[in-house]
Amino acid sequence: MHAFLDDFGLPVELTFEHEEYSNHEARHVLIFPFWQGKLLFTRHRTRGIELPGGKVEPGENSLAAAVREVYEETGAVLDGIERIGQYTIDHSMRKDIYIARVLEYASLPSGSDVAETVIFSHFPTDVKGDPQFSRLLYDDVYPLALARALTHRFAQF
Repeated sequence: MHAFLDDFGLPVELTFEHEEYSNHEARHVLIFPFWQGKLLFTRHRTRGIELPGGKVEPGENSLAAAVREVYEETGAVLDGIERIGQYTIDHSMRKDIYIARVLEYASLPSGSDVAETVIFSHFPTDVKGDPQFSRLLYDDVYPLALARALTHRFAQF
C-alpha cells in the first residue's frame, strides 16, 4: 500500500494487491491503454494531457466503464484489458486502474471533451509540474502505476 498527498493536498491510498482492491467497488476508472508498444494519452480541452478515465455509469461495472471511456476519449477498440490496481482519494473517491491493449484506433467520436489523442515516442515519467500535463497526473499514482503497467504483457510490442 502506498500513501501520499495528491497535488490538491488530499490523502491518496494506492494498492496493486489483488486481495485489497478486489474487495472494494470503484465508481471511477483510470486506464493505461497501449497501442503498438506506446501509451495513448488524451488532451483534455481544458486540463491538458492525461490518461483516459472517468465515472462508472449507472448499470455498468468498472470494467465496462474502462472499455467505454477508452473508446470515448481515444476512439480505440481494445483487444484486452485487466485491472492492475486501485486507489482512493480523500477516503471517498475510489478508482480502479486498468491496463489495456489497443487493437485499433481512429478518430475521436464526436462530442468528446478530448481535443486529440497524444502518443509520445517515449513514456513520459516525470510529468509533475509540467504544464502540458493535467494536474490530475501530478501525484504519485501516475509514476507508480506506469512502472507497474510497463512490466505487463500488454505494454510489450
